[in-house]
Amino acid sequence: MDFILENKWLFLIIAESIFWVSILTFLLLRYWFGLKRLSIAFFILFIVNDLWIAIMGLYDYMKTGKFSSYQTVIVVFIVYALTYGKSDFKRLDSFIQRKVAGWKGQPVPDVEGVKKLYGKAHAQHERKQFFKHLLVYVIAHIVFVLLFGLSDQISSPQDLTDVLSRWFSEKQPIFPSNNTTVNNISRIWSLILIIDGVVSLSYTFFPRQEKARDTSSLDRK
Repeated sequence: MDFILENKWLFLIIAESIFWVSILTFLLLRYWFGLKRLSIAFFILFIVNDLWIAIMGLYDYMKTGKFSSYQTVIVVFIVYALTYGKSDFKRLDSFIQRKVAGWKGQPVPDVEGVKKLYGKAHAQHERKQFFKHLLVYVIAHIVFVLLFGLSDQISSPQDLTDVLSRWFSEKQPIFPSNNTTVNNISRIWSLILIIDGVVSLSYTFFPRQEKARDTSSLDRK
């Protein structure tokens, strides 16, 4: 891991290259070659790659003990993926699907683009997406505990605040299971979940407003 952190910017560029290659390969396999099952492997690679980027950011922070421009770039990537990234991916998916159908001389599918939501409708959609994320998170952690057992640190009576503090500060996390690798994944996932929750729920208090249409041209008619 030290070698990776010593060349962290190079590995970040490689990770971003894998991000785009996996997305484009997923779409081409799915729509050009019709290999939907095989395309899922590249979608999984896309998700694992994003998790890897987050892990590099966390380990860099743990090694340096300070928040740097490197972690800032990674946080921007994560926030983008959790917000505009989802809708941009849907737009790209529908664009590639229509283009490939046109290139192959097939009927162009009636695929609707991503409809922008505003106000309460957008806030409700964001909350729904976050709760789906939360449900997957909870189910995954139940599976982790069933497979590897609940952490001995949690089983013994002690201050929960101290356990959570040590979970984020120690290089080898001790929560929620007795498997260090799973705990590292859980720690990264938890941070991503928190960011997703803050961004998603912020629209409840600060709704997205639709831009006012320019009616000056209509007034002149």
